[in-house]
Amino acid sequence: MLGLCLPGGGAKGAFNAGVIYGLYEKGINFNVVSGTSIGAVNGYCIYTRNVNKLKEMWMNIQNEELKMQKFCGKVIDNSQLINNLRKLEGKDENIRSFYVNYINVNNRSLKEIIVDISEVNKDKGLEYIKYSSLLPCRINKEITIEDVFNSFDSKKVFDEFKEDVENGVYDGYNLDGGILNNNLLSPFIKNKVDKLFIISLKKDYNLPEYILDYYNREDIIIIEPNRDMKPNDTLRFEKDFCSDLFNEGYEISKYI
Repeated sequence: MLGLCLPGGGAKGAFNAGVIYGLYEKGINFNVVSGTSIGAVNGYCIYTRNVNKLKEMWMNIQNEELKMQKFCGKVIDNSQLINNLRKLEGKDENIRSFYVNYINVNNRSLKEIIVDISEVNKDKGLEYIKYSSLLPCRINKEITIEDVFNSFDSKKVFDEFKEDVENGVYDGYNLDGGILNNNLLSPFIKNKVDKLFIISLKKDYNLPEYILDYYNREDIIIIEPNRDMKPNDTLRFEKDFCSDLFNEGYEISKYI
């Protein structure tokens, strides 16, 4: 049995898509998958056995389409992304379970929710993936993704989010799972696998210590990019950046 953990990181998800594509090309199939944020999106492509569509999605980012999108409010709307996933059909019978996490905000506090997509219908599953990849961001006037990218300051976004949560602004919202936990490894405690693959979206990945209570280090395979990432790369949904990062992941997969 093989497990795959896909952390979040927005546009940097092109890297784990490239690795996934390369591993599947080599005939490696996973039995238990977990995903957070963009990792949940990529994971859904695996779950529905649409690895070629996964490649197509990242190699053909529509710059102009994205530039025309307008954002305003408390979150970065991901409806277009979810609508694209809705078109995918199929199911990889190798995958026993596909877990995603999201954050529920209630009474000014955050709680992590973990769900197994294999146990719900398609509409409910996509609803959970939407939550898992819904980034909070205080946007007071209508702007484009390019404007968001150019002015993105992760510390400012986090501080504003914390303030808004304390003021009850996000009560009732379900949001990006990476806010509390970008390493969805707990499902692999109950679902023990022989080898656990973690595709990190940044260099020098720090493995959470608790997982070593259940796995030997040699049974955990950490795959990470060679390059240093910038905080605003999370929103860098540009064709050249994404295709280059996909190719980097694909090349690295050849040596695994």
